[in-house]
Amino acid sequence: MSSPAPIVWPSSRATGAGALQIVLLPGLLCDESVFAHQVEALRPYANAVVANLSEDDSITGMAERALALRDGPLVVIGHSMGARAALEMARLAPQRVARLVLMDTGAHPRREGEEVKRQALIDLADREGMAALAERWLPPMVHEDRVGDDALMAPLRAMVMRATPAQHARQIRALLNRPDARPLLPAIECPTLVMVGRQDRWSPLAQHEEIAAAIPDATLVVIEDSGHMAPVEQPRAVTDALLAWLGFPDAKDRPMDAPDRIPDIPLFDRQRQLKGYRLNKMAMGLAKPENRDAFRADEGAYLDRFGLTPEEKRAVMARDWREMVRLGGNVFFILKISAIDPARMTEIGAHQAGMDHDAFLRERLGKR
Repeated sequence: MSSPAPIVWPSSRATGAGALQIVLLPGLLCDESVFAHQVEALRPYANAVVANLSEDDSITGMAERALALRDGPLVVIGHSMGARAALEMARLAPQRVARLVLMDTGAHPRREGEEVKRQALIDLADREGMAALAERWLPPMVHEDRVGDDALMAPLRAMVMRATPAQHARQIRALLNRPDARPLLPAIECPTLVMVGRQDRWSPLAQHEEIAAAIPDATLVVIEDSGHMAPVEQPRAVTDALLAWLGFPDAKDRPMDAPDRIPDIPLFDRQRQLKGYRLNKMAMGLAKPENRDAFRADEGAYLDRFGLTPEEKRAVMARDWREMVRLGGNVFFILKISAIDPARMTEIGAHQAGMDHDAFLRERLGKR
């Protein structure tokens, strides 16, 4: 990923008067919680503030509110609806927007049929409340594999329920009357980062490729294993991308594609967690006596209960520990299998490390 010239710091790691000013703009029904990870990471370098867009009923009003939060040049970071307001900031006050970040968004005006679909959600919130709206609206906003992930969904539901039907109606009105920002894109002169979750079903990758192509020298970053709520679904990846693109000193040599890791150990990160979810859930089920009995009685039928793929089933039934690890298995989980079909812990450890058993004993445990 290319980066613009590094920022000239007002003072080293300054957050007081004269520090770099960053304004973050959240999306529809979103509040400061969606940027919690990013704000905390930015804190050593800048004064970062999240705009409250809950009271505005126009994109222009949101932009004007955000511009009034801080004086002087701004780094503007917008997500979804907030990115549309960020573009309006660049139109209203191009001299003040020093850098621009557009995340999971669009530049097109209202589309045919959009008003009817959005009105149905307004009616739902008015009729049944924000909890009902959250249950209908949120699932398409995230990676489809994480709709059942309560650790992700519960805070998002709580966020939506902190809003009101009146706020929802105001923000929908703003979106339906949004300006066509496409003519503005070629005129943007500040460094611009366009970011999108690869699995964003609401604002897809192709839409962001068009935006990045229209803005001179824009940088496009794709966040893997993420839907529309990228700052929350993959907070570390989004934060790393922001820090590196902004040129902050501690981040300039930091790998963009992975967090810190222990050398020579397969990293059980979010990507591997999603990949191995079925396999690890199956293995954890073996903690229950009745599931162990079912496994012993008919392994194939037990594995089918968890929807394992054919290659996952083959790996388990062959006790191919290395293949299970490759498919996203974690030793903490798949170790449960060895309680039924005993295997040496050192053998599983060797497979987890991707090593021959004898080499593992010799190099990792110091055995001769």
